[in-house]
Amino acid sequence: MGKNIAGLENKRELWHRVQGIYVHIPFCLQKCLYCDFVSFTCPDREIMDAYTNAVCREIVADGKMEITERPTVYFGGGTPSLLPETFLAKIADTMQKRGMWDNLSEKTIEANPGTVTFEKLRFFSRLGFNRISFGIQSLNDGELKAIGRIHTAAEAREAMGMAEKAGFDNISADIMYGLPGQDIESLRQTLKDVIGFNPEHISAYGLTLEENTPLTRLVGSKAVILPCYDDVFAMYSLLQEMLEKEGYNRYEISNYAKNGRIARHNTVYWHYFPYRGFGAAACSFGGGKRRTGTASVVQYITQAQRNDFSYNTEYLTLDEKIGEFMFLGLRMAEGVDLKEVEKRFNIDIMERFAQEMASFLDKGLLIYDAEAGRLRLSRQGMAVGNRVFEIFVKI
Repeated sequence: MGKNIAGLENKRELWHRVQGIYVHIPFCLQKCLYCDFVSFTCPDREIMDAYTNAVCREIVADGKMEITERPTVYFGGGTPSLLPETFLAKIADTMQKRGMWDNLSEKTIEANPGTVTFEKLRFFSRLGFNRISFGIQSLNDGELKAIGRIHTAAEAREAMGMAEKAGFDNISADIMYGLPGQDIESLRQTLKDVIGFNPEHISAYGLTLEENTPLTRLVGSKAVILPCYDDVFAMYSLLQEMLEKEGYNRYEISNYAKNGRIARHNTVYWHYFPYRGFGAAACSFGGGKRRTGTASVVQYITQAQRNDFSYNTEYLTLDEKIGEFMFLGLRMAEGVDLKEVEKRFNIDIMERFAQEMASFLDKGLLIYDAEAGRLRLSRQGMAVGNRVFEIFVKI
């Protein structure tokens, strides 16, 4: 699996070239109650127009970016499917002129089911997107309402049904578990219905309470009650059982794919390869440093108009790079190639962290394959991944 995910044989070369390009579209019709991403309730068309122009200016301004032969592109948000078609086309056209569009291995656009029509989906496909990721979350209207989603279960089913007819043969569905009012039977029904549409990829995330979100405040005030730990763990176990039974291979802690249709863009992050982000709050990583743009849409537009983009730059220490590499790599079912760690960072992981890893290896949560030179989480280890990650990264 490692070679398929990496895409190219010469990994040393990959460390120094951009493998993935991310475009952030920060607009939403309504912000979900659990969301802490940089996104804003949808402004008027004039703001979206100015933002589109700003993204295009930033793309043009980045003239020094060295891109691999077959990179990935991901339009995320926010709600990219909310951006008017002419604005999306303008960004794609700008990327094409800069050599960032035609030779891509994967072009993904995120979509909220409540913001798409068959005509819009056909437009996405004709524009060049070859993968679409739907934020389904649940197919239970009560659960959707409880987390502030704008779409209904019927709209989600309709969107899934339309996507293939519109030209997509690589469809992903995001679902969540541990939601307010959710129980194992409602999750079972959501899974059954989603699987029925036969998407190539399913992402399954447990609800996380992030600081300063409305849902966190509601839970804190007891206005909303979440399922107990035992019920959430039962949901987690059900996900694995049902998805694997239906031929979905778990290739990362929260991601399952059929027939090798992994999310190639996300594997750029998990392999700790360079990526470039455009848009407000977008992050870029070059191997030794990480830079992030302003989270203010107004400020971002102003910077673009002046052709003077400013970024917050974080220079990473060797220990930080090693920690991030291990944390991200261990999320994947294939685990970490220890020879690659040694080549990139001149360190023997099994020697450096021998004491810290001992109990996890003894308990079978971590598995060391000496012959293959790989370290990975076991099935049981994936359930307690954060405990293992703390060895390398202080969370």
